[in-house]
Amino acid sequence: SGFSVVDHMLHLNGNPVSWKKSPNIGGIIQPKLIVIHYTGGNGTAGLQWLTTKGSRVSAHLWVGKSGAVWQLVKFNIRAWHAGKSYYQDPETGWETSDVNSHSIGIECQGIGDEWPDAQIEALKGIIYALYPAYGIIDCVGHEDVAPGRKIDPGPEFPWEKIFPGWQG
Repeated sequence: SGFSVVDHMLHLNGNPVSWKKSPNIGGIIQPKLIVIHYTGGNGTAGLQWLTTKGSRVSAHLWVGKSGAVWQLVKFNIRAWHAGKSYYQDPETGWETSDVNSHSIGIECQGIGDEWPDAQIEALKGIIYALYPAYGIIDCVGHEDVAPGRKIDPGPEFPWEKIFPGWQG
């Protein structure tokens, strides 16, 4: 795919992806999870909001419909993307009620109705680079860790394109 992780930064073909630092961050983390979101808009307002001081939200990455990727927070720093949330690993029983302290948040441009191939290909490359870099145990949707509160990435998200053989 061309994606790799170097010093907690995403690289594409050996070069760092675009960087726009978010001020909305916490402390050091050791990520175990990836959480997929959508921004709720088809423009770049989501990218601006995630990097605005005082918005109280951030994510590690923003992935555009065109496949463009921006990194906003280094992967070993806590971003504010999952909010009130809970996760339990079905295999080991490991659990957390503070998903932000254990996860990499990826915000995808859009409202969840369509997922262009370029966006999904970028996402797949990113996810496949993150798993070995951090020993990731699971990749979930925001709706999976905040059911009833969040609905993203939604029913149209093509999990099977990222994880062939995936069974919802």
